[in-house]
Amino acid sequence: KKQQKQIQYFLREKAERKHKQQILHDDRIPKFLERHLPFVRRMTRNLDQLVIVSSFASPPLKTGLIDRFLVLTELENLHAVVCLNKSDLAGSRKEVEKIAKIYADIGYDTAVTSAKKKEGIDALYTLLKNKRSAFAGHSGVGKSSLLNAINPELRIQVEEVSTTTNKGRHTTTKIRIYTLDKHTEVLDLPGIKILDFIDIHYTEARFYYPEFEEYAEYCKFRDCIHLSETDCAVKNAVEEGKISVLRYNSYCNFIESLK
Repeated sequence: KKQQKQIQYFLREKAERKHKQQILHDDRIPKFLERHLPFVRRMTRNLDQLVIVSSFASPPLKTGLIDRFLVLTELENLHAVVCLNKSDLAGSRKEVEKIAKIYADIGYDTAVTSAKKKEGIDALYTLLKNKRSAFAGHSGVGKSSLLNAINPELRIQVEEVSTTTNKGRHTTTKIRIYTLDKHTEVLDLPGIKILDFIDIHYTEARFYYPEFEEYAEYCKFRDCIHLSETDCAVKNAVEEGKISVLRYNSYCNFIESLK
């Protein structure tokens, strides 16, 4: 019975993802609809991975934003790398390790870096090597600084963080492509515009948080969305510390934004 429920859950998830992929990636998609799709959707055929860059401070860490980018990579079946930059500005090493562990435990490649102190740069480069990647994240998180740290010959203009808003100023206003070596290329995406919308129904959101899969099959209701339902195995897993509270709260906020 357990195996049967697990198979039903995975089949339903895969079927819905496949249907969404067919709609978004059909070569015959009407041009008027194509114009309204986020540009990252139109690039995914040519990308190996999306590198989600965030910072521990200046601007402050926003795990909810990381999670929304991860939803996009799950939707697109695109490999994701979580890069946590400016580790030198974190409150403590414990904080750095806690956040990094959340994403590493789910299975995402995770890099902790400090472009300023040249820490974690080699590890990040290893994740980029021989791939075509796109850097995405808030302005000011250090995307350009990281690329300069990997290859100083790039000499990319670095945006400053406003002391009044604590946000970066947009020096990248269009997609820029940088060659790190003969087989490694990085696209620097402007700001966070690729999240202009995510076209999924709020009841589908649960399928894009992979750590839910292990527990969702045991929920009382087949269509449980893990909010207010009784006997929800996912909520129980959160209470037991098996699923990150930060990730679950992010999921709840994400659902509200989709309604």
